[in-house]
Amino acid sequence: MNKRMMRRVLGIFLPGLFIFFQFYLVFIKNYQVLDYPRYINEFPQPLSGEGEDRQGQKPGQTFRTPAPLARIDVMLGNYAATPKGGSLQVGIYSEKQCLFLSNHPANRVKDNQFHSFIIPTGKVPAGTYFLELKFFPGNMQDRLAVWTCQKDIYPYGDFFLNGKKQNGDMTFRVYYCSTLWQAGSSWLEKTPSLWSGRVCLIVGFVLVLLALNCIFYYCVNAFGDQRR
Repeated sequence: MNKRMMRRVLGIFLPGLFIFFQFYLVFIKNYQVLDYPRYINEFPQPLSGEGEDRQGQKPGQTFRTPAPLARIDVMLGNYAATPKGGSLQVGIYSEKQCLFLSNHPANRVKDNQFHSFIIPTGKVPAGTYFLELKFFPGNMQDRLAVWTCQKDIYPYGDFFLNGKKQNGDMTFRVYYCSTLWQAGSSWLEKTPSLWSGRVCLIVGFVLVLLALNCIFYYCVNAFGDQRR
């Protein structure tokens, strides 16, 4: 194969590979997308309970995910004293069954920081669910709390304590699985526009794709010219 043929092959193969990679990143690859960005932490709700029985309180929160659930972050506190033992249990329930249940060592909980719970792909599909936290302390000194706000700011669910509805919400964040195309289309549909969100996304994507490929094709040909 002579040099001219090699340049032609590279001029077709490399831009084609670049276009396929762009297609994969936009239409196929899943990303973790934040569903509702606003949160407020005002009051720590103890998980370890009060009194000698140490049975603990069970805070919970109903929430929604518009696509398969990827991750939930909950802001927790340990009262500036890392537990020496025990475990934190997180459960996600539908009306009929438990979809996800996981135990985490309590000594990994950082004070006044979000603790992430990764949800296996496809475990929790789109829908409305109930998130419940339970703490099983290793000794009488171990304590944990979940941060809450006293105002109802989360529009898609309610806060519960031992099964009873309360005012306010947990301080938490929901992430769902989505492609860039789906997330961008959903975001644009919520913004006022003379065109629909899908049309805007198509036009913008085509223009960006055209610009990137022109630049890439120019670089490939410039590289080929230098090797003559």
